[in-house]
Amino acid sequence: MNYYFAPLEGITGYVFRNAFHSAIHSKIDKYFSPFISPGVNQPLTPKELRDIHPDNNKGMYLVPQILANNPDDFLLAAEHIKELGYKEINLNLGCPSGTVVSKRKGSGMLGEPLIMERMLDKIYSTLDIKVSVKTRIGKDSPEEFPDLLRIFNKFPIEELIIHPRIRTDFYKNNVNMEMFDLAYRESKNPLCYNGDIVNKENAELIKSNYPNVKAIMIGRGFLHNPML
Repeated sequence: MNYYFAPLEGITGYVFRNAFHSAIHSKIDKYFSPFISPGVNQPLTPKELRDIHPDNNKGMYLVPQILANNPDDFLLAAEHIKELGYKEINLNLGCPSGTVVSKRKGSGMLGEPLIMERMLDKIYSTLDIKVSVKTRIGKDSPEEFPDLLRIFNKFPIEELIIHPRIRTDFYKNNVNMEMFDLAYRESKNPLCYNGDIVNKENAELIKSNYPNVKAIMIGRGFLHNPML
């Protein structure tokens, strides 16, 4: 099983990552950066560039994450990230923040499946580096997920990282394992589980119930207990 550290905006920047990696968990397989939000003619701000610059992330596998609602912005940022030497980028389709969703970004994009599909099509037909996707199971209802999964199955996603809640759950309510079961049965892409891993028993349950899932992403669990 691989273990990933989830991106947490305003917390898991490069200073935190370096401290955590060197002092506590040098065996974390992947770290994901807090999202980069490209704008017109500005693919990365100086702060975002500093956070993902290889000089500030030595000795760890970092996956820069991009938050975008159109493929051109994503591709512009991705090309700059590629020039830094990165081989993998993550698309954020999971952020539930109101300010993000109102711009049709993050989990807001899940409510626009046709636009999302067109964006994925251009991304995967253009880029020659790995692109993973971090998603929720819907914007307003878990019933959205079967259609979303059919869209995801059309593309060569490096890893589909699923947080089995809808946008309006934020981080409350129980995770919807019925929808994760569906993904486990029908996803054509490798899966990573994310959500409510706060102790060893939670991780062991995922490992035993989903033996073909090779990665677990943990965020708040590490903040509550860095020794997890």
